[in-house]
Amino acid sequence: MAEVRLRRYLLTLRVRLAEELVLQHSASSPVVIGHELAAQIHDVVKQQQMGYYPPLEFFYGRHFAGHSGLDPELMEAADGISWLLCRLVRNELQSKLRQVFSSVKFQSVQTMAYTMPPVRYGANNALYDLAQHYTPLSVKLEIMLSMISKNQPAEGAEAFISNTTHRWLKDSFESIEVSSVTEVSPSD
Repeated sequence: MAEVRLRRYLLTLRVRLAEELVLQHSASSPVVIGHELAAQIHDVVKQQQMGYYPPLEFFYGRHFAGHSGLDPELMEAADGISWLLCRLVRNELQSKLRQVFSSVKFQSVQTMAYTMPPVRYGANNALYDLAQHYTPLSVKLEIMLSMISKNQPAEGAEAFISNTTHRWLKDSFESIEVSSVTEVSPSD
C-alpha cells in the first residue's frame, strides 16, 4: 500500500520586480527613491563618521528618531513603495505557487532596502551599489511550502522545489534567486 506523506519545506528566496510594474501601481519611482536614499544616507554616514552603511530600518530607531538627516517625505515614499512591493510579490507568489504546492505560508517578507547593504564605506562605486540596494524593487522571503508525496524518497526534493519555483515564477519577476530549501520535520 502506498504511503502518503505531507512534507514541509522552508524556501528562502529573493525576487526582483521590474520598475515598470511598480510604476503601474505607484506615482513614485523606486529608482529615484533609491538614488536619493543612497545620497542622503551616504551624507549621514559621513557626518556621523559611522564607517559603514546601515540598513534603512536603522534610521527609524530611537537614536535617529525625528532627526535622522533623511528627508521625512522620502522615508514615507520608501515605506509606501516597500509596502506595495511586498504586497505585489506576496500576491504573485501565492497565486503561482498554490497551483503547485499543497500550501504556501509566508514566514517573512522584507524589502531588501531594510537589510544590511553589502557595500563598504569608501569602496569604488559605493554610491552606485548603495543606490541599487536601497532601490525598493527586491524582496527577500521565507515561505513554508507543503507537498504531498507517495512513496517518494526525500532525496532530490530540494532541487525539485528550487527548479519548480524558478519555472513557475520566471515570467513574473526580473530575477529570482533561491537561497535555500530545507525540509522541516513535522514537529517543528
